[in-house]
Amino acid sequence: MAAEEEKQLEKTVDELNQQRIDLENEINNLNLLKIEKLESINGELESKIEWMDKERIKATKERDNLLRKVRHSKEKSWKSALKMIGILGVLDLVVIPAIINLLAIPLQWIFVSLGLVTFLGVMLIVNYMSGTSPFNTGEIRKAITVSLITVYLAFVPLMAFGLVIFPGGNSAQTIVTNFTWLIGAVIVLYFATRPLEEYIKTIGEKK
Repeated sequence: MAAEEEKQLEKTVDELNQQRIDLENEINNLNLLKIEKLESINGELESKIEWMDKERIKATKERDNLLRKVRHSKEKSWKSALKMIGILGVLDLVVIPAIINLLAIPLQWIFVSLGLVTFLGVMLIVNYMSGTSPFNTGEIRKAITVSLITVYLAFVPLMAFGLVIFPGGNSAQTIVTNFTWLIGAVIVLYFATRPLEEYIKTIGEKK
């Protein structure tokens, strides 16, 4: 009886040892799987990091190229704007007076020509520099102001030297004074309307 119990006990011990060995093998296999999985994840992460580094370098280069293009575009825009201003100046100072003299048109028409040409020219230049298609960035206000000031700067010297005489018996002093008041009002309105627009826009956004 004791021998059978001893054999049974040995058998149980052997089974337990075998189970322990199997369990250790399973643990080792699980550890190997975990290690392989971690190595795979680590490899994927390293690949992603390398890809992100390449993308970051690529994005940095694209940003630098874009900034370079924008800078070049701004320089080009300013050069084009200066050319347009030069053409406008030639039209106002050379072409229009030459046409007035050649065609023997009354000198009073020079103010109409200067006003129209300057108005259209400034409106186009300001719209070109703003980079927008519609005239919604103050082009018309700027064009009106600049054209009136241009006409005023041409009008006062011609009146002062007596080159322009208006019919009706109006004195040059009266005309110049009234025109000066008009220019002053235009300048005040030019600088006052912009803050007023911003104030109205702010009130509208709050509502």
